[in-house]
This record gives sequence, C-alpha cells and structure tokens, in this order.
Amino acid sequence: MRLSDRWVELADRRRGLILAACAIAALAGLVGAVRLYTDLRPDMAELLPANSRSSRDLATVTARVGGYAEETVVLAGKDPLDLQLLADDLAEKLEAAPDGLVRWVEYRVDETRDFFKPRLLLFLSRPELVRLRDTLAARVTWERARAAGEAEGAAPDVEGLLAEIARERRDVLGKFPSGYVMGEVPGHRPGETMTALAMVIRLGAQPDDYTQVTALDRYVKKAVAELRPAEKGVEVGYGGYVASNILEHGALAEDLIWATVLVLAAVAAAVAIYNRTWKAIFAVGIPLLAGTFATFGIAELVVGHLNSNTAFLGSIVVGNGINVGLILFARYLEERRQGQAPLPAMKTAVSATWLATLTAALAAGVSYGSLLSTDFRGFNQFGLIGGIGMTLSWIFTYVMTPPLVLAWERRAPIPKAGQRPAHPVFTQAVSRAVDRAPRLTAFVAALLSVASAFSVARFAKDPIEHDFRKLRDQSALAEGGPAWWDARVDALHGDHLSPTVLLGRDEAEARRIAAAIEAARAANPAGFFGHVLSIASLVPTDQEAKLPIVREIRALATPENLRFLSPEQQLAVQQVMPPAELRPFGAADLPPALRRQLTEVDGRVGTPVLVYPSQRMDVWNGLDVTRFAAELRAVPLPDVPMASSTLVFADVLRSIEQDGPRATLLSLVGVVLLVLVAFGLGRRTVRSLADAGWVLAALAVGVLWFGGLAGALHLRLNMLNFIALPITFGIGVDYATNIFQRRRLDRGRSIADIVRTTGGAVALCSLTTIIGYSSLLIARNQALISFGVLADLGEVACLAAALFGLPALLRWRELVRERRARDVERVHVEPQP
Repeated sequence: MRLSDRWVELADRRRGLILAACAIAALAGLVGAVRLYTDLRPDMAELLPANSRSSRDLATVTARVGGYAEETVVLAGKDPLDLQLLADDLAEKLEAAPDGLVRWVEYRVDETRDFFKPRLLLFLSRPELVRLRDTLAARVTWERARAAGEAEGAAPDVEGLLAEIARERRDVLGKFPSGYVMGEVPGHRPGETMTALAMVIRLGAQPDDYTQVTALDRYVKKAVAELRPAEKGVEVGYGGYVASNILEHGALAEDLIWATVLVLAAVAAAVAIYNRTWKAIFAVGIPLLAGTFATFGIAELVVGHLNSNTAFLGSIVVGNGINVGLILFARYLEERRQGQAPLPAMKTAVSATWLATLTAALAAGVSYGSLLSTDFRGFNQFGLIGGIGMTLSWIFTYVMTPPLVLAWERRAPIPKAGQRPAHPVFTQAVSRAVDRAPRLTAFVAALLSVASAFSVARFAKDPIEHDFRKLRDQSALAEGGPAWWDARVDALHGDHLSPTVLLGRDEAEARRIAAAIEAARAANPAGFFGHVLSIASLVPTDQEAKLPIVREIRALATPENLRFLSPEQQLAVQQVMPPAELRPFGAADLPPALRRQLTEVDGRVGTPVLVYPSQRMDVWNGLDVTRFAAELRAVPLPDVPMASSTLVFADVLRSIEQDGPRATLLSLVGVVLLVLVAFGLGRRTVRSLADAGWVLAALAVGVLWFGGLAGALHLRLNMLNFIALPITFGIGVDYATNIFQRRRLDRGRSIADIVRTTGGAVALCSLTTIIGYSSLLIARNQALISFGVLADLGEVACLAAALFGLPALLRWRELVRERRARDVERVHVEPQP
C-alpha cells in the first residue's frame, strides 16, 4: 500500500483528533495574527536592514536628540494680521498640551532676529570687518573732502558693501520681516499665490511611537477647531511627518480591511462556481484559513510587526496558498463524479496530486525564500512570511482536507449524484485552440516571444522607478494633502524643511563638521546642500579679537557720518550697530528657539549639525536623493552618525538595486533545481529530465512574456514590486507543473485533453492568485498598486504559457508523430508488388 493511501486511512480513522489539533494551532495563530495586524509601521525606515548605516544612525540620532518628527500647520488667508493672531492663539493652546506631547512650536523669528541684529557684525570674519571699517572710514573722509570741494576719484562703495553683507545674512535680516514665518506661496490654481503662515509643531515623543503621533494630531486639530478659523476666512492645512504618517497608516489599515473582505468573497465565489457546489468553499477554505492563521501567528513571534511591504501578505498568502487545496479537491470531485466512493476517491486524489502540489508549493517557497538572502527588510520579511505561508498551506491542506471531507461525506454527500466533471468554457476554448490549431497557436506564441525579447531589452536599460511620487498614497499628493502643503512650506522657507542631522562628539567636532560641509557647498555651488544650521552658524569664533574692530565701526557709524546714505539705509545700519556694552556670547546665551534645535536630550548644546537640502533638489526624485547622499558622504568627515528621511530613501534605492537582482537570480536557480530534482529523478511518480525541461520551458516563456508586457506598459521596479520578479518564478511554475504532471500520469491522453480537464483547476488556481494580487489595486498607495499590476501580469503570462504556448507545441508534435505512425502503418499494410 502506498504511503499516501495509508495516510488517508489514518486521517479517516483519527479525523476528530487531527481536526482538533489543527483547530488549536489555528486558534493560537489567530491570536498572534491579530496582534501582528495591530502593529502596522508604514515608515520607510522599517524597510531597511536593522544593521544598515542609515538604520543605526537613525536610532542613534533619535536617541540623542529625540528626533525631528513634526506636524506642520499652515494658515492661509487674505489678511496677514488674522493669520498672526490665530497663530499666537494656537501657540498658546499648544503650551497647555500634556507633558511629552509637544517639544516646541516654531512659527516666529522676531526673538531670533532681535538677538542677532545687534550682534551681526560679530558674524563677519576679521578680514571682512577690517574691510568694512576701512571702507567706511575712507568714505567718511571722502565725504568731508567733497564738502570742502577737495574730493578726488569715486566715492568708496559703502552702499555696495552693505548690500553684500545684507544679502549674505538675509535669513537674519529680512527673510520674514513681520517676525512670523509668513509669506506668499503658490495657491490652488496655476499662477495664483496666497499668503501663508507656517507653524512647525515638534513631536515630544519618539517618531515610531504611533500612539503619541496620533495623540499630537488629535490635540492640534482639536485646538485649531476651537479657534474657528473658517469664521475668520482662514484656510488650515496639515503637513509634515505626523500628517503623512497618519494618512499612510490609516490608508494602509483601511485598504487592508477592504482587500481582505474582497479577496475572501471573490475567492469563495470562484471556488463555488467552478466546483458547482457551495461545500467546496468550506472544504478548501477551512484548511487554507487554518494555515494562514498559523502563518501569521508564527510571523508575530519571528517578526513582530508589519511594514508597508508585508501588510497585504494576508491577501497574497490566501490567493497563492489556496492553489494546493484547489488542485486536491478538484481531483477528488473528479473521481467522485466518475463514481468512486469517498475513501478511494480521496486516496486517488492525494496520490495523484501530492507531488505536483508539493513541487509547486516548494517552488513558491523557494521564490519567497530567495528574498531571505537580502538584507533589505522590505524583501526578507516578505520572503519569510510568504515562504512560511506556502509551506503551511500545503501541510494544512493535506493534513486537514482528507479527514474534513471524509467526515463530511459520512453525513451527506458533497457532489450531487450523477453530476458530471466540470469542464469550464474557458478551458474548453483553450483546449480547442490547442487541439485544432496547434501550429497557428505555436506560431503566435513564437511571435510574442520575439516581441517580448525586444521589449525586455528596452525595459532593462532603465528598470528602476526613481520618482517617489509614484510610490506614495495618492491622496497625500492631491491638492490639500500633506505633500501638497509641504511643498508650500518649503517654498516659504526657500529650502526643504527636513534636515539631515549629523552629531558631533562635542562642540569642537560639530564646528569642524559644519566647516567641512560649508567648504563643500562653496566648492560646488550647483550641488544640493542648502543652508547649514550649527553652533558655528549661531555662535561665531574669535569674538574677543573682533570686538575692537566692531567698536571702531560703531564709532564711525554716527548719524552725522552716515548722512550720505538714504534714510532707509541709515535705519538699517543703526539697527545692526552693537550696543556699547556688547560682550562675547556663547551657546548658553542663544534664544531658546535656536538653542533647542542644537540641544541633545541630556542637555548638551552644540553637537548637532543640520544640513537642509536646497530648493534645487527635487526630494521626490530618486536620482536627486541619491546624489545628495553621495555628496554628503563624500565630504571628508569624522565617523559620526548622520540620519534623515533623505538618506533612508537613498539607501532604499541602493538596497533595491543590489538585493533585487540577487534574489531574482537565486529564485530562478532554486526553482530550476527543484523542478529537476522533483521531475527528473525517481521511478514511478517523477518525470524524466525531458519532462522537467518542458516544465522549465513553459516557465521561461511565461517569464519572457511577463517581462515583455512590463516593458510595453513602461512599468518600473520599486521597493515593493521588485518582489514580483522572484516570486513569479515559483508561482508561475505551478501551472506548468500540474499540467505536465497530469500528462505524465495519463500518457495515453493528448495534451489538449489534459488542458481540457486539469486546465480548469489550473486556471482557477491562477484566478485565485490574481484575485489576491488584484486586491492591491484598490489601495491608495501607488507602490502597492504597482506590485499588484506587475504580479498580475506575471500570473497571466505564466498561465498563458502553460495552457497555450507549450501545449500547442506539444500537440503539434503529437500530430506529427500520429501522422508518421499512420504513414508507417500504411506502408506495412500495402500489398507488395
């Protein structure tokens, strides 16, 4: 007796014990799955390796400075005074926020401006001060000579020198003359502008504390609502990390619920319609759900949370994992409808399908497992959970289906008496094309392959998606979304608002870091470095040496000596003239608004250096982001932590380009070896190497068509949909495996007949997988949508190759052999002359 037959008999005898054990395992897994799905982390940093430099530096910077996560409130209206009053009222409300929720609020610069104006001359270098003193003294002398009619030559250009100094210190002197971070920004329509005031509210908790992130958002919006801005004609927008994170998290959770519901409903309908009995839903679905629950229970123990890549794996595991149960139950129903009793029918179904389904499940597992070779968490966690899912789907199907179905059959028959096997219209049409027009079908397949090869070659020249706008939630980019408001805040400030933070060991090292970056910026004016905020930019050096020269300049800048300037210029000069009692100042003397940005959690001041990307840089362009990271890392700096979302983006791109091809190659090699072992060895139930070659040929054609479709549609690979390449090998080989395994068992039947019978179950397997992938198409996150599209294309291409392309070629060969056999037979029966 075969081992599979013994298992079926044992499962029938111990059905209660087996089903109870599986139910306990599924229930335990469900508890873990619920915990797992309540911990969604859509932050991009969750995709990088935990030991990568960006991840380590981000953890260090966050621990030392508390992070710079923020919610930006933008007030827009016609009356600047209304905006200022509303901002002051909101700031007052935010001061009453619970402890630890709000670190500080940034929206006014008057305190900073008033501090720096009388100390402005100390920020000039000593040569600049000497030049200003000498030029001013020469001009005073020249003006006196001119009054006496004795002036010679042109007047020394004090005005030009003052304009140069003012231009270089514009941020301090007049960027926001009202004292508020306010100005004109692009409006809602092209060419339109609006007056906007930006308030940056820094989160007091760690950025990954989602509870505090949502608490801040609720508190801010409640405070805004209490001020009734609409009654004052003020529009309020929200941007920054907090608003974006909540939007992405909420969209992910909402899409996840809808996707799960739609997948379960669509898969259940497909299973019931194909098998022509509602009982198939439970016969296939119960083992599938048990395996899925167990999968995510294990994932909760091993991984502990879901990221933006793994959040939709539930739908994908259901769509892929159900294939095993579909094949097994379809064969069981086929045997029952042909008159076999339940127990013999189950024995036949298990013995006839276990090898093909195991090979297919292992191939899918190998493809998922290939992602474990990468350090990129967006890939390896996806591969880990997916690989566990494929393995447990097969195990739970063959452990639970025999006792479940046989127990059911004891109470009531599953198939109706006299009901014939299912032959779907789709597979009837496919088998007819394969049977009646094999040469034409094979010729069309060959043309598609040639066209696909050209398309793949063109696609391979530029395969990576560098436009991050195509990877975000669509509503975030829409008018009024966080990204839309962020663009206006960036325009207001002149540089992008999210800095890269570098942490020195002490103030002296921070000064050296800032000097090196400033030197690099000066050497490359077309680069992507914007302004640099550091202790060096806020507390000048050599103040003691500069003070005597500053006092000399103050003595020269009397109203009488400055009469040659316009009244506005005289006022501007007087505003920056230092008081007589001016003394050197240090970090401790800085206004709180500036000092807090350069203060660590433990109170140390002066170690952070904040490098802002310039407006020239498109923060959504991966090429620009990569260039910024390369420029920063090329600056000769000590080994210090540096962290920002910009560096995370750059490292994500680099990980995709490095890890993606490696995982794809390993998946291909693994699937090829698995098929060769499973179908090329053995005696009774395993194919010869030639049969394995047909399976691999079908996979190769399917993958070629897949690449051709992707190239023709101008799709690009990103941090998520790259996964579609390696898993297509494992899941795509499923269909050819089942078709050619059935052909091997039924050698006497034509390939067209096998497509007509087994092809229906294979097509249903593909349909359920497509349903799983298509659930991503309802997502608002465009990276998820792109993954769904690419994975669906892989499914369609591999299914077409398994049911059309290779069967047509085989049917052509069969017809040729049949014709030759008839010719030989005709020769033998003809009478000899």
